[in-house]
Amino acid sequence: MRAASRAPAGVIPIMALHVAFGVCYFLTAQEVLNMKLVAPSAQPLTGMIYCADAVSSFVSYARERRVRATMGTPTSSSTSRAGFPRAALALPVFDLCGLTCAFEAMRALGGPLYQTLSGLLIPFSALLSSVFLSRTFTSRQITAIAIVLGGLAVKAGDALTSDATVDARGVVIAIAATVFYGFRGLTMEYLSKSATPLSGNAQTMLMGCSGLAAFAAYTMSRTARDVDGLVWSYYNARERDTREVAKVLFGNMLSRAFMVKMMMAIVTRAGATQLALSNAIRSVGVITFSHVFFCANDSRQCLNAQGALSAAMVVIGGVAYALGGAKNTSSSSSSSSSSASSSKSRSKSTAAKPSTKTTPAPSLRRRSARRS
Repeated sequence: MRAASRAPAGVIPIMALHVAFGVCYFLTAQEVLNMKLVAPSAQPLTGMIYCADAVSSFVSYARERRVRATMGTPTSSSTSRAGFPRAALALPVFDLCGLTCAFEAMRALGGPLYQTLSGLLIPFSALLSSVFLSRTFTSRQITAIAIVLGGLAVKAGDALTSDATVDARGVVIAIAATVFYGFRGLTMEYLSKSATPLSGNAQTMLMGCSGLAAFAAYTMSRTARDVDGLVWSYYNARERDTREVAKVLFGNMLSRAFMVKMMMAIVTRAGATQLALSNAIRSVGVITFSHVFFCANDSRQCLNAQGALSAAMVVIGGVAYALGGAKNTSSSSSSSSSSASSSKSRSKSTAAKPSTKTTPAPSLRRRSARRS
């Protein structure tokens, strides 16, 4: 029997933190792209992001070991005893491909349009979870997904019918990023709930270290061959405040680290579809604040009435999905507890009932033998 997908009510504060850190992460990433510190082919954001993931995961790992040592808890995990799950090898591949496509799409389309197209991750994640993890969704959750998709469709229709030209190549790359991120979310959910579960921090460490190694290999094979043309010619092209540059870079890495922590918490507690909906709400925040900070210099970042309507629909749908299974969860837990108590009472009554088994009377042959 396929279990229904239910989002615990405690996931809403985590979603709020995920949205807040995610908005900061994408806004600072857009600012890095606008600053043009190095050539786009050098992939500076990719290196920064994976460095943040690797460092934060190692800090969390060291803290966890210190806490376990203080409490006297053994540090060996069930995963190390049972073996490393092979499905985890696909996780850094999906993450690296999705991240590379996402930044290329942001560069080609601008942040708001890319964030809108990334809403395709919602039905795609639901489809993957249903097919591969045998998850079903309540009618309220399906309605919430439809509301979110409607809001994203409003923004997409407005963007595609505007006077500005849309880069078709960027649209294809954005859809590719959605596919890779969908399989990444599916893999993370599977690893969190499999027979040999991999913790969220271990998954972050795997993605961060693998991505950082891939970025180092790419830098050595391409960027290092033309440092003057790909790095210094871009950086020295304009006057720069080193403190401001360092502040933006550090803010991007720090917000990325905390956003990933919240992302793993959402997947572990509520699944990949809930993460996709949280990403949709985050996209609304990115679109709104992009209007505030970048609209004056880039018309692609501006927000209009259709964008405001889209934002409202996405937020309402995302929160409705998070609450969609709360009532059913409580009712199912109460019914299961009542059935457990009834079965327990039946077992007690059976144990307390006196035995009605009678001892058979001695046979006639045994009686006659006693008389003789």
